[in-house]
Order: sequence, then C-alpha cells, then structure tokens
Amino acid sequence: MPHAEVSLPGAPSSVPTARRFVESILTSWGRPETGWTAALLVSELSANCTLHARTDFTVRLELHEEQVRLQVTDGSLRAPAVRDYGTTATTGRGLRLVAQLAHDWGVDLHEDGKTVWALLRRQQTAPGETDEEDLDVDALLAVFGDDEPGDDTVIRRAA
Repeated sequence: MPHAEVSLPGAPSSVPTARRFVESILTSWGRPETGWTAALLVSELSANCTLHARTDFTVRLELHEEQVRLQVTDGSLRAPAVRDYGTTATTGRGLRLVAQLAHDWGVDLHEDGKTVWALLRRQQTAPGETDEEDLDVDALLAVFGDDEPGDDTVIRRAA
C-alpha cells in the first residue's frame, strides 16, 4: 500500500505546508481529482492541531484501490468534538466540514495522542466539476444553520 507522511511543527505556518504536501502527493499518485477536497480537510485538521493540540503533528496519506485515507496525528489526548457555535463565531465549523466532505471519518485515541482520519473516495472532485444533480446544496446548508445572510453577504453557487 503506497503511503507518504510528513511531520510538522504545531505552528500556524505548518498548515499551508500540510496542504501543499497533500496536493503534491495525490497528484504524483495520479489522484489530482481528490486533491482539492483532501487539501481542504488537511487544512482544517492541521489548523486544529495548531489551535487546540498545540503539539507537533504528522500528516499521513495512504492510497487504497478506491479511496485515500488522510490522517493527522498529534500529541494531545483531548478528543475533538463537533461544536455548535453561534453564527458569528469565527471557529467551530471544521469538523462539520470534514463530516460533510469525507466519505467517512473518525478519531483513534492512543496513549500518546490521537489520530483524526478521513476517507476520500476516488470520485471526489473540485467545485465546478461536480454534476449539479449530485450536489445536495440543501444538506450542505443545513449543516451551517438557517440564519439569513446579511445585506452585505453575497452567496454564489458554482454553475
């Protein structure tokens, strides 16, 4: 089973490094269609490491026949939890996004930390490349609540 991993310091500057690592590995494996989603997920998970775990972390990718397993391991024993913050909160939506975009995801606790993992199916595509009939916009919007946008908010839907 092909795999690749990188260990990074628990600093905000590691988030774009993790994202570039994931995109470049998936491209080299011939899975660029999974790259956008995987980069978004690793951004969320590695940002959680820098904000909450505050430890070094490791990003690992495993290539399986029909899916990619993305893992982020840190040194914190505190399990992540899906939060329900108000609409004006600037954090707290990352795991909801992971749950929405990944085929499956979870957390494995270890005696020296945890691993948050996500499975991405081969057919994952970037915005604008998904057939409109495959996109469940109502389900995605339901994850973030029913609040109406303010007058200064512009909502665009990819054609």
